[in-house]
Amino acid sequence: MAGGKLVAMVFGASRGIGRQIAINLGGKYHVIVLSKTVTGGTLPGTIQEVVQEIENAGGTGEAIQCDVRDQAAIESAIDTVYSKYNRLDAVIYNPGAIHWGTVAESSVKKYELMHQVNSRGLYIVVSKALPLFTKQNYGRFIVVCPPVYSRFFRGKTAYAMTKVSMSVMVMGLAMELPPSIAITGIWPATAIQSYVTDVKGLDKGHLRSPQIFADAVDLMLQDNPQNINGKCLIEEDYLRSKGVTDFKKYRSDPDVEPRRMLPMEFPSLLVKEQDDRGIQIKSKI
Repeated sequence: MAGGKLVAMVFGASRGIGRQIAINLGGKYHVIVLSKTVTGGTLPGTIQEVVQEIENAGGTGEAIQCDVRDQAAIESAIDTVYSKYNRLDAVIYNPGAIHWGTVAESSVKKYELMHQVNSRGLYIVVSKALPLFTKQNYGRFIVVCPPVYSRFFRGKTAYAMTKVSMSVMVMGLAMELPPSIAITGIWPATAIQSYVTDVKGLDKGHLRSPQIFADAVDLMLQDNPQNINGKCLIEEDYLRSKGVTDFKKYRSDPDVEPRRMLPMEFPSLLVKEQDDRGIQIKSKI
């Protein structure tokens, strides 16, 4: 039971970043942990195990099976949570399908999977949760998506198309929201340790713990909505802006500081005529 606590839904929470975010939020929120797989499959980690970890740490949570490629499943999950608790305070969208390759190396099938999980899944979640946020005049979306810059596209155009569209959702929806509702993007400065990095045997000197992501999300949800609405932020940079100076605790190898993968600065997408709305025409399909 939520017991009067804030309620958060974390999509893609069975392992890695999503798991750590869910565990972190468990003390302040009743956390709904969502993933496609409920019981153990080919990959380690289940949402039941994450709920158990939340409860072991003194928090509360529950697991809901939800394939983000299934619109009905998403809508049912959000309806179930809102009907049960009459509130939904935060939605974190972490699911990700990834294939890095040139266009020639990326089949339509691979692109469609990434589109379904990344951009389409997010759109369905936002479309369903936004009316509830509007009704209660409060709500926060946190989306795992990158800042927009052209180097990100290189060698992974198909993947970038599906991730940058999520960034467009963050920046575009922000222009439509009242001050009490916000949407924010978050992206890692370095590679993050995960099941995949372990299987591939990546040098831990290149990696950080998922805890850095979870700590940044925690602070974002405490921040004034208008401070971060519409921004696609790097977790390290955001933590530094909040006074965090010790990043050694996030190292996967305690003796090595991981190399930053991301640029130090990002291009502004604003234009001189930013406030010019032109001729407003509502089209119909």
